Amino acid sequence: MTSHSDKKDNTMKDSAADRMPRFLMSTGFALLVGVGLGVLLQSTLGIGKNAMLFSRSSNAEDPDSLPATIPEQLQGKLELYVLIGQSNMVGTADIPADIGTSANIYTFGNDYRWQIATAPVDDATNQVDTVSIDEEAKFGPALPFAQTLIAQDNNQIIGLIPCARSGSSISDWQKNLSDQTLYGSCLKRVRAASTVGTVSGILFFQGETDAVDPEQFPNLNPDPSAWAEKFATFAYNFRADIGNSNLPLIYAQLGQPSDLEELPYWEAVQQQQASLQIPNTVVIATADLPMEGVHFTAESYQKIGERFAIAISSLP
Repeated sequence: MTSHSDKKDNTMKDSAADRMPRFLMSTGFALLVGVGLGVLLQSTLGIGKNAMLFSRSSNAEDPDSLPATIPEQLQGKLELYVLIGQSNMVGTADIPADIGTSANIYTFGNDYRWQIATAPVDDATNQVDTVSIDEEAKFGPALPFAQTLIAQDNNQIIGLIPCARSGSSISDWQKNLSDQTLYGSCLKRVRAASTVGTVSGILFFQGETDAVDPEQFPNLNPDPSAWAEKFATFAYNFRADIGNSNLPLIYAQLGQPSDLEELPYWEAVQQQQASLQIPNTVVIATADLPMEGVHFTAESYQKIGERFAIAISSLP
């Protein structure tokens, strides 16, 4: 049930949406059923001049009651990658018809069930942690990332753990262990997923929300002047909570939209992302890739996924 405060908060965001760049868009979906794959939603996004909307769902199940579907002979062997950030990590592009699947790539779904990975990786079906729900998730860099890793070494078994949330700011990713926060819910699902493998890296793609004017959109919680500091704090805390202070971390620098009129701090965030120096961390560029508003095309997400894979393979 939606509380009065939730309705008030959503009203504030909808008001801001009338003046914001088109971060998220209208929805539609097609249902695909495959043997052993479960139910996968494919939703459709368009680009509009509005802020990311923050919807919530309450169709959660107890994750402890949901069985793993990783074959027994593979359990314990997965290399797990945590997907963190906002809409460009979730994915906003139309799903390519030829995207394909692989027996070497699994997703720890938002329903806390393992399944063969396909798009959208951040599928909201039966979402448990509603704080990170993205009902309009589509195609992003996660699957191309995993496919590139498999192309490099087909002996790997990859597990993807989606945690990103469209519209989230860098402040939203600061440490809070409650599973009603993005940080806490992500940490919870990483710990649940790690029973079948080892966390091998973090992918991070965020910063668009922090490029808006904090005075004009305070409800979005942007903090453009402190992005680098807060990202470094996140990296330290999340690695510590996972139990690996040197865990590989790859983050993407913001791309280059054609219109920055309503994004006055875009370049400030970009510059901070380029100047950071954190051990065992690599930044990848995206400014050379085609965009649609503040999001990327399917071909661009393919390139971003490949760059994530190349970068993480360069780390020890």
